[in-house]
Amino acid sequence: MLLADLGSAFLLAALVLAVLSAVTGLAAGRGGDEQLARVARRALYATTAGVAGDRGLAPPLLAAAVYGGQEGSLLYWALLLTATGSVALAAAPRSDPRLAALAGAVLAAIATFFLIVLVFVASPFAVLTVTLPDGFGLNPVLRDGGMLVHPPFLLAGYSAFAVPFAFALATLLAGVEDSAWVSHTRRFALVAWGLQSVGLTLGMWWAYHVLGWGGYWGWDPVENAALMPWLATTAYLHSAQVQERRGALRGWNLGLVIAAFLLSILGTFLARSGILPSVHTFAVSPLGPWFLGFLAVTAGVSGLLRAPRSLEAGASREGAFLLQNLLLVALTGAVLWGTILPLLSGMAGREVVVGAAYYERVAAPLLLAVLALLAVGPALPWGGAGGRLRRLLRWPLAAAALALAALLAAGVRQPGALAALPLAAAGLATCLAEYGRGAVAARRMGSPWPVAAARLVARNRRRYGAYLAHAGILAVAVGLAGSHVWQQSRQVTLRPGESVTVAWHTLTYEGVAQQQAGDHAEQVARLRLGGETLEPGRLTYPSLGGQAVTHVAIRSTPLDDVYVVLVAPADGAAATFAVYDNPLVTWIWAGAALLVVGVLLGNAAPHERQPARAAAAVGAPAPAG
Repeated sequence: MLLADLGSAFLLAALVLAVLSAVTGLAAGRGGDEQLARVARRALYATTAGVAGDRGLAPPLLAAAVYGGQEGSLLYWALLLTATGSVALAAAPRSDPRLAALAGAVLAAIATFFLIVLVFVASPFAVLTVTLPDGFGLNPVLRDGGMLVHPPFLLAGYSAFAVPFAFALATLLAGVEDSAWVSHTRRFALVAWGLQSVGLTLGMWWAYHVLGWGGYWGWDPVENAALMPWLATTAYLHSAQVQERRGALRGWNLGLVIAAFLLSILGTFLARSGILPSVHTFAVSPLGPWFLGFLAVTAGVSGLLRAPRSLEAGASREGAFLLQNLLLVALTGAVLWGTILPLLSGMAGREVVVGAAYYERVAAPLLLAVLALLAVGPALPWGGAGGRLRRLLRWPLAAAALALAALLAAGVRQPGALAALPLAAAGLATCLAEYGRGAVAARRMGSPWPVAAARLVARNRRRYGAYLAHAGILAVAVGLAGSHVWQQSRQVTLRPGESVTVAWHTLTYEGVAQQQAGDHAEQVARLRLGGETLEPGRLTYPSLGGQAVTHVAIRSTPLDDVYVVLVAPADGAAATFAVYDNPLVTWIWAGAALLVVGVLLGNAAPHERQPARAAAAVGAPAPAG
């Protein structure tokens, strides 16, 4: 009881400090009072200490509380929000204290909402009236390494979106029209995007390895809710370069940052309200209306503060970024519509649910256009290509033509593969061409080539990190296209000694073993694949009403995955299997790893101070988009 009271006291103290920080920060921003600004900043620092103050639980139990229930996950979010906000304010440039003070007020206001929920609605330190001797334990589906790290990364990404949002809103409140907020928050936006990328990939990996349906993305409402802020931030990270270099697209950048944060709150609402059916949602709870109200208030305040709009287009880097914004916003809107359609149609009396076919029909052409921009956009100079467009695009066009010819010669006739893979090859050619130009420049530096190349990359970390991230996204695109277009599957019932062939793989069933392991019973089948043995299993938990989960057996190579599920309990000697051949899935995980390395390299770049309307020379080297 004492530890629970202590934890509640820490949360209440944090709430008081957050309110103090919000009020004093707003006053400091309005009046330009630097002393008040320091008080507000230190109050936010203290709020972080208050949220992190409880140490009563052992680390394993604390970790389980964090992502095992609603209250713990919200406490984790509040901790990361205040910690990230404190770092952002401490690193904020002192040239405009009003902007930092107003941003701190916005961050403290967001923290206040979370702390109100934690103190008055869903306290993580609530005490049960009856002490139970033992619980049921963690849901067996969640007893996987992927689920230990997937939720914390997603929640960290959600909370980090608040920093760019706070500075964007502060810019509108202060009436500032320069690009200082973009330069300061780019790293935080990149961190949020990177965390969300890792979280999404780990979620896909978990679904692929645990759920046993042969896929990794089901267009589930909560999956969609996590994807939408990632799409909006992808657009912002590229569009921000236009404002930094050319002083344009300011309205776009403010709108994209605000949209990313609002979409992260929408995702939290969907996950915690239980209003839409999803494998990821919590049970129906009183938190839903609170988050819906917070979303409405935040959207209303953001909508009242409008920014001037400016556009630059044409065959130029900024024109490519503008087109990319339109495509990603359209894709986000399509996913948003499909996600909330059951809710809206249910209000009208007849619930309508769209399936994967809707998302694939809508998303496929938009994603193909984005792939084309990955090939073309980085090759274009700032300000316009003039008459050099054909020469600038010769490498991606040649790579696309070569890839298309190779696919046709190999007998490929699926439209999806013939469209996506040549575009991915074109994008990779653009990345390699940029690295090739860097290698040529390194040879002219006088030092040994490896040393010169390392120095060149070190001086242009942001640029080469972006190209590495592009290469990762292209690898992911290849994996998505290959596994979607060429997947083959069969469901068969086999007796020992019988075989099944899927694609060019033949598996021979050898038998099944049964054993008791802790709180569950296991059936493990053995199938021979060449010189390897695959052992898919089925685990049954009597203490959970006979709940059964699958243990998928996967043999992975760069070309394909052989994916085997024990579908039904073995009946005597016979067993039923679902066998999949999933081409190029490994490229998804490898591409995601490349993307993360690119993000880390780009975020290690020194801070760049550029004039708002730098007259970038046509054809001058520029960071990749």
